[in-house]
Amino acid sequence: MSFLTLFAVIFAVFGLSFVLINIRHLITGDEFRGTCASNNPMLKNKIGKCDVCGKTPEEDCQLPEMPKA
Repeated sequence: MSFLTLFAVIFAVFGLSFVLINIRHLITGDEFRGTCASNNPMLKNKIGKCDVCGKTPEEDCQLPEMPKA
């Protein structure tokens, strides 16, 4: 396999992965929600609150809504 073919395959896989991961944002335009580690059910018993927004596992995220750019 030539270098350019391999480079094109790697770039295509990376691009497809990026699109598939961001499909919700691309279709609806909404931001990612629920990304705090305390939303992970395996960590709920081990951690008390989110280091980013200070929420407990039972609360909604306490970060204020940011204006859309």
